[in-house]
Amino acid sequence: MSMPSPYGGQNRIILTRREYIIWISIALAVMATIFLFVFELRHFNNTFKLGRMFLITTLFAAGIGTWIMWRLKPTLKDTIDSIRVSLMVYLGLVALLFLATHFINRNLTLGETRTETYPFLQHELYRKDVESIKDEQPLIKTYIQTGNDMKRLVSRGYLYNEATDKGEVSVQVKRGILGFKVAKFKN
Repeated sequence: MSMPSPYGGQNRIILTRREYIIWISIALAVMATIFLFVFELRHFNNTFKLGRMFLITTLFAAGIGTWIMWRLKPTLKDTIDSIRVSLMVYLGLVALLFLATHFINRNLTLGETRTETYPFLQHELYRKDVESIKDEQPLIKTYIQTGNDMKRLVSRGYLYNEATDKGEVSVQVKRGILGFKVAKFKN
């Protein structure tokens, strides 16, 4: 004699084909965001004014999120549901818009790559990895001065040669289509 189970499938929510497509699309979008973040992560250090880019995309995402929530508000059940959905919408939009903005700015350029000189501050070993042991070129953090700010760049090998004795570093820089400069290295 078998015992009845309280979870025998009677409480299962049956989704329509459209709902399956929506949830699968959301899952694929989350996975694509994670992959894009992994590939863009190593380029964040070499982007000038990254904080300003994040602020602008966050404000833009807040505007779009507010419009989406205004449209979705009649379909939500209660206040808790609207808070939960609005947090997911805002955080998702911030992540997606920032990553997309950085990717577009880094890959689409207005002009050619230029060599710019910046005052050198210091070098520091970033990390020693298996690839750098083979090539004998470790990842190096180079600190430079840009205006009144300090910028950290990550590159393979040293950028500053003490033999030049000028105290400046030459960096290959390109301006992205959105106006933010990106240092170009073979990382």
